[in-house]
Amino acid sequence: MLKTRSAGLWFGIAFLLAVTVGCGGPDLNAVTGTVTLDGEPLADALLVFTPMTGGRPAAARTDANGKYKLVYTRNASGTIVGEHVVEITTGDELEMDDGTVEKIAEKVPAKYNLDSELRANVEDGSNVFDFELLSEGEIIEGSDLEATDQQ
Repeated sequence: MLKTRSAGLWFGIAFLLAVTVGCGGPDLNAVTGTVTLDGEPLADALLVFTPMTGGRPAAARTDANGKYKLVYTRNASGTIVGEHVVEITTGDELEMDDGTVEKIAEKVPAKYNLDSELRANVEDGSNVFDFELLSEGEIIEGSDLEATDQQ
C-alpha cells in the first residue's frame, strides 16, 4: 500500500484536527468543483481551503477527471462561510511497500500553492469553484520548499 508523505501533510493536518473535534461544530457549506491544468483535468491534486479570518482548513484530492469535494472533518464535508486562500499542489512523496520512496513531481506553479494567488468566497449553501490553472510560472519542488522553510 502507498503512504503519502509530504504534500499529504495538509490533508493529514486536516484529518488530525477532524479527530479532535466534538459535536456542534460550525455550519458548513458544500464546496465542489473541477481543477484543470492547461485545459486538461488535473488528477491527484491536493486542494486546501484556508479561511482568511482564521480557523480550520478544509481539504480535498481531485479524482481522475479533476473533480473534488471538500472535507472538513472525518464525518463532515464542506467548509465555513467566508473568503479562503486556496492552495493546489501535486508534489508528493509516496512510500512503497518495499520501503522505497517515490517522488511525485510538482506540476503546479507556486502561484497556486506556496505563493497562492487563488481565492474563493464561500457562501451559504452549495458552492462550485472551478480552477483553470496554467503551467506558466515557477514550479517549486517539495525539497525546495523544505529548504525555503529552513532559511
